[in-house]
Amino acid sequence: VAFPFFLLIVGTLETAVVFMAGMALEFGMQRTARFVQTGQAAIANMSQSEFKAMVCDGAVMLPNCPTTVKVDVRKFSDFTSAVFPAMTKPNGDPLDDADYQYDIGAAEETVVIRVSFEWPILSSVINSGLGNMNNGNRLLISSWALKNERSEEHTSELQSH
Repeated sequence: VAFPFFLLIVGTLETAVVFMAGMALEFGMQRTARFVQTGQAAIANMSQSEFKAMVCDGAVMLPNCPTTVKVDVRKFSDFTSAVFPAMTKPNGDPLDDADYQYDIGAAEETVVIRVSFEWPILSSVINSGLGNMNNGNRLLISSWALKNERSEEHTSELQSH
């Protein structure tokens, strides 16, 4: 009786930790997406590494976050033209950073931001359905579609560059 109960506890705890990691990624993404939407990222000329660092500042429980989080930021003319590739290859492996873009757009442009993080699943035997990748890990993904706000400071700052 003790061993099945132990497996149940371990499986439940790991599921909860994965859920909390996903929520942490969402929180970090929400803060950073708002920074882009208000034009502050454009004014600060935020680099991709600074973007990753800001996401990770909000997602405190993700291990080695700035080096392992992947960011794909694309601008579009409107929401209906927002077409982008999947975050994984057909075999389930994550895409390489080289396949991603980083363009935070200008005022009144539509931007889609996607952030992914590979979370290691420790008890893959117990939680065989928790992993969604070939290696048994879980790919956590947070996506935001937004329209950059109109801002005189934002517009004039971008025109001066």
